[in-house]
Amino acid sequence: QYIPPPARPFTPDELTNHVHKINRNQSVDAIIEHPLGAIVEYPQTGVFPGQAIAHVFTIDPLSFENPKSNFQYSMGGNGGRLSCCGLLRDDSGEPVICNRLKSSCQGLKVCSARPDTALDVQHSYTSRLSVHDIIAPSLFSYVDSATAEIFMKTLALFCALSEHGCSFNAVQNGHLRNSRRRQSNNHEMCMGKLVMRRDRFNRHFICCQYHTRTRRSHLILRNLQEYDLDYLRALLENNTSVIAKHEGAARERGYGPLVPCSFVASPSEQKQLCPHWHRFADGTLAQGTLAREMKCTSTFYIYVPQDLAACPRVVVVCRNPHSHPPPAPIATPPPLIATFSELLHDMHWQLADATPRRVMLDSGFVRGLRKELGWNSDHTPSLSDLHPSLANLDHVRRLINTVRLQKFPNGTGYDAVKLLVSNDTNQSSRYVRCTEMYTLPDGAEFRLIVCMSPTMSLRLTQATRISIDTSFKRIHGWQEFEVEAWDNHHMRSVVSTRAFITSQSADAHFILFRRIFEIAEADTGTAITFHHIDGVGFESVVADGHKGQGLGLGMFCVHLCRGNRTPCKYEPHRCLGDLNPYDHLRRMYRLCTVHFRRNAFKLHASVTPQVYNAMLSLSSFESHPDLEQTLEIIRAGGKKAKAWLKDKIDGTKFALPALYFPKSLMPADFWKACPTTTNGNEQAHRSINRDGVHLTLLGGVMRGQDYDERAASSIDIHQTYGINTRDRGSTHTRRASRAVSR
Repeated sequence: QYIPPPARPFTPDELTNHVHKINRNQSVDAIIEHPLGAIVEYPQTGVFPGQAIAHVFTIDPLSFENPKSNFQYSMGGNGGRLSCCGLLRDDSGEPVICNRLKSSCQGLKVCSARPDTALDVQHSYTSRLSVHDIIAPSLFSYVDSATAEIFMKTLALFCALSEHGCSFNAVQNGHLRNSRRRQSNNHEMCMGKLVMRRDRFNRHFICCQYHTRTRRSHLILRNLQEYDLDYLRALLENNTSVIAKHEGAARERGYGPLVPCSFVASPSEQKQLCPHWHRFADGTLAQGTLAREMKCTSTFYIYVPQDLAACPRVVVVCRNPHSHPPPAPIATPPPLIATFSELLHDMHWQLADATPRRVMLDSGFVRGLRKELGWNSDHTPSLSDLHPSLANLDHVRRLINTVRLQKFPNGTGYDAVKLLVSNDTNQSSRYVRCTEMYTLPDGAEFRLIVCMSPTMSLRLTQATRISIDTSFKRIHGWQEFEVEAWDNHHMRSVVSTRAFITSQSADAHFILFRRIFEIAEADTGTAITFHHIDGVGFESVVADGHKGQGLGLGMFCVHLCRGNRTPCKYEPHRCLGDLNPYDHLRRMYRLCTVHFRRNAFKLHASVTPQVYNAMLSLSSFESHPDLEQTLEIIRAGGKKAKAWLKDKIDGTKFALPALYFPKSLMPADFWKACPTTTNGNEQAHRSINRDGVHLTLLGGVMRGQDYDERAASSIDIHQTYGINTRDRGSTHTRRASRAVSR
């Protein structure tokens, strides 16, 4: 960090040679020369009126940044004209022709509740390291005691109630009142007065005057144990004598709304109101307003040569002292913003999901930050070590958003992923295969993104027992659909398809399956087949019982069999083309037993143990001695049990055959070979969720690609060298052992 030295006065020889002259009428009293790349945030000014200090900055003409942009002072009045500057000389010793800009310090914005004598100070020289000693206080003085805490919490509650009032939407009731915040959101508030009452247990509560047993939507606050009820009641009833008593006592102790405010802000900040509430002379309680009342006499003359290549130096002449304390270093100098932006660009696509927290968890970003700071300590530097302004996370987030928009001009959503498809011309490494939009039969819009490499397509066509599931945590506003299978050659779970969808309906899943299988066929030249249709291909599909998933897959099978007059091998009297979606599911679909038991467990407190056990018994390979009697036990188990069974038989028609083998048409060996749960999918979701959740769509797609490429690389290593991902391979015995121990 550059610390500017104090200005040096001119020597007698320099004064004799008029080195201190800007022109015939103006001169400076002292000078500071700053090296290339120097960042000066608080340029030294004159100590007394009329005294001028010249700052000479050496700059890079190829990447010129006006030194003024680094100043923490708010500048105004940028009038400019051509002028010769005697402090800058060309090769022949003549003054250089410059563009002269004149600016003046805009002072500080102060709270309307401050005393007239507050902050009546001057300064002329400071730096970022020492500015904290004389900086204008922006924090409210606070006495930390139990009495002060109770008082301030009580005052804060009343201020919040004053601002928000009763939030009941009273357009139809006619109980309206004005509210600055609610009006901006086109939401009318109830105009009822807030009152304090007691319940029959002598406990105090606050409610809207219109709140009754039949009008419970009006505001009511019951837990008032932590507040000063005497002061709170006085505030609600506007009892001025009691209010004055409490607030006067608080002022004597150094806190409360009567204490003079010392809050200030830079004119460059957008703040219009003081964050603190004050009691004004007319008795009103309100936030103070911020106004630029602290005038400053300090002026700045900036001389920029017209030919920077011939004279790569800039002069800033600062005249007169500042008539206020220096502002806090809330603005990040442009060179440091450029450094921060470069570190963000080095994150590449991970910038799509960057947040102030995530950038500090990114090892590459932290490595670059260490290098920029010359950091040798073992502990990790923070962004505030680059500049104090970066301690403001909202400010950091705005900088990140600016850089992100530069890198991803199409955003980080659907349009950005769509651009990936058009830019990916490498046929062998394609991953994002389609970004499409459909209108469903009900008129709803359905968006679909399918991500699968040609290698994943090959694994899908080679699978015989697949698992399907949807996750909701990873992408904002999208559901992530996965097709997973167990690879017995490499003894591991493999994700063969990853897709992002915006609808869970059966029609949406039909489109999803159709596009997935079309892409796989185009990649491999092999059509997707089902064993009950073609005699080869998928023997079974296990899912969690979502109706849209199952019915959508059945609709796709109907689509495959349209016009097919081949007799069904399980019901020879029926042709494949005559089967409906539920008929197809009966031949190859199973439900996850874990999901089934978990959903049934939600009713165990509402039914008898006999009914609950009867419900669980429907998930079985063996035949019931009397199935109808079991169903009748469930029907007689109460309203919830009856509704549960009706859903399994009539609502989700494929559910009972997918749970109870005697109702299914799957071969017994296919049924037993099929996984009984979707644990493979759940583990795949958990694994990729560890790479990040609540991501943008672009970030989620790119992280998914990284994950799938790592998985493919691991399989290639195992195929080539026999090296597994663990010391102990996941053999059938190992998997059975772990299942038993769990």
